[in-house]
Order: sequence, then C-alpha cells, then structure tokens
Amino acid sequence: MINLDDPLIHGYLLRLIGEDGITLIRNMPEGEVTDEEICNALNPLRAVSKAADDRVKKLNIEIKAAKEKGEETKKLEKELAAAEKEAVTAKENVGDEKEITLNTVRKILFILYENKFTICHRERDANSGWLTFRWMINMDGIYHQIEREKKKLYRNLVKRKEYEDNNIFYVCPQNCLRLVFDEATETEFLCPLCGEDLVFQDNEPFKELLDKRIEEFEETA
Repeated sequence: MINLDDPLIHGYLLRLIGEDGITLIRNMPEGEVTDEEICNALNPLRAVSKAADDRVKKLNIEIKAAKEKGEETKKLEKELAAAEKEAVTAKENVGDEKEITLNTVRKILFILYENKFTICHRERDANSGWLTFRWMINMDGIYHQIEREKKKLYRNLVKRKEYEDNNIFYVCPQNCLRLVFDEATETEFLCPLCGEDLVFQDNEPFKELLDKRIEEFEETA
C-alpha cells in the first residue's frame, strides 16, 4: 500500500480526487467490493442507522402479513419495539459524522479508474440482468503517473515562457481580457467588451515567476 502521507502523493491525489477521495482510499475495504460497500465503510454510523431502519420496516411487514393470516404477533411486536428503540439510538449516534454520498463515491471511483488506479469487474445478475461493479484499489503506477504529470507541466511551463518572451501584451483596466500587440491594434487599443482604453502590461514579474518554476523542475529532474 502506498504512503498517503507522502507529500508528493498526497498533493497529487488531493488535486485529482480531493479530501473525500483520499478518505475513500484510506478506508477502502479489502478485496473486490461494490460501491455501496465502500459507501458503508466511509459512513459506518449511517450504515448502522440504515440497517436499523430496514429492520423496523421488515418487522412491520412481517407483523402485517401475520395479522392477515390470523397468526400470533406478540413476539414480532416485542422485536419491533426493541428494533425501533435501536433505530432511534442509531440515528442519534450519527451526529456530526460527515457524509460521503454514494454519488460521490461513484464519481471518485471513476476518476481513479480513468487514471488506472482501480480495477473494476462487472457482474451481471442472471435473473434481473442488473450489472454490479466490483472495485479494488491498485495504486502501483502512481509514481509513474506523477512523473508523467511533472513532465507535462514542465513542457507547458516552457511553452508559456516562450509565449511570454515573444509577445507584447495589452490588458483591459476592467480585467475583461488580455491581448497581444497584433490583436490590440485590430481593436484600435480599445477593449472589445467594455470599450475602455487598453494599457500596456509589463509581464516581466510573471516571466520571472515562470523562470523560477522551470528552474525548480530542472533541479529535481
């Protein structure tokens, strides 16, 4: 298992899937599991509360069916009273537990899948035809992926630096847009959105920042 507290890995995953995603990876059950099982693992108190509510519903159905058949229901009613008490307690215990919804779990899983950090198997129920997705975390390629992202970012920084070096810029005082010299001449140095006079922008501070970032990448390459 990877070290999620490694600043490099934590920072990369934080940008990719956020804190909820990191929590999901930390609490992922072992083996191949469904998205609902993952959701229950992330929301244990809510899972207990839901199970308690389901138990109450099931007992109510059983009592109704027994009465319709003229059967004795005292035992079931006693179980129902105890189950209702447990359901109330379970609901109170949920308290301030942060909920990570099933939709959020599915979104995180598919992002991880797109980046090859999960293995997904599909099972089709022979009777209903419903598909069940079973998931397992596989982070073996994360260092390779991070390295690819770093190289991509480095190339983008170099391209942006070349663009800044090779152009003169004019900006709208109202922050509508930023134009290169040729574009500014086409609009007669007027903002095409608000009509304000465009002003020259000194991009030296930004170029210095780009140089610093590029240098940082080259030192760690």
